[in-house]
Amino acid sequence: VESPAGNPGRSPLAERPPKAHSGTVHGPKHPTPYSLLPVYYTMPRCQRTFRYLGDGSVTPGAGVGTWICPHCPDHENYSTVRDADLLAYGTFAQNGAAADFGAPADAKRPVVFLWGVRPECVYEPEERHYEIYLASHSDPWQARLQTGHEVFHRVAGEGNVFHWTHEMLACLFSVRLLKRSGFAEYAERITAQYDGEARECPLATLLRSDPWRDAAYPPGYYGRAFATGAALKRVVGYAALCRLARTQDHGGNPDVRAWLESLPPAEQNAAECVLS
Repeated sequence: VESPAGNPGRSPLAERPPKAHSGTVHGPKHPTPYSLLPVYYTMPRCQRTFRYLGDGSVTPGAGVGTWICPHCPDHENYSTVRDADLLAYGTFAQNGAAADFGAPADAKRPVVFLWGVRPECVYEPEERHYEIYLASHSDPWQARLQTGHEVFHRVAGEGNVFHWTHEMLACLFSVRLLKRSGFAEYAERITAQYDGEARECPLATLLRSDPWRDAAYPPGYYGRAFATGAALKRVVGYAALCRLARTQDHGGNPDVRAWLESLPPAEQNAAECVLS
């Protein structure tokens, strides 16, 4: 599969290493929509070393902040996203995620979109805002897929949930959002791509792997996450599946058993079959 821009057909998320950061990386039934908020902050971090990048520079008249990493041999570039259409899509994604999964407790915290090394959602506790990184050189379709995925983590996980259920829901939500915003053809191509990747990752590997602890994603991880979510959605419906994002144990971790037990018996049995 190739993107419409002709880029190699691996998922834009497939090469993403696990979240790791000295900050924290990664509701109401009728939430109030909210938008991107202005934010003033010192600097982002290098995504490889997690060290601050320094003061950077601002392009006169454009308001684009740019940084060159002083810590890595490649001296990769980072910059703020200033594409109006893409930022509008970010707002659309945040409002859509709040409607589907409930607004986060910190809905008014600012979100900064940046071009970086890989897609990632980071909460910076000292500066009390979120940073969503998109992979530099992504085409417009890939950037929107990444935006939907990372916005899910910001809204439903508030940068604090590291679990296969949230990767599953992020994959489903980002593709669903593409379809809702006029990118149905690309969404179908990503769906086919995920379905192919799923063959590389058995269900048992998805359920037991811990990419954040192991510092590696198993091959096909996102494909299997998407395929599992799609199978669950077919047997319980999208609204019931969305409730899984907020079903947590006393430690704040996703509680799949509690979610299963909240379903009607027939749907519970069908969902257990998907996960067995």
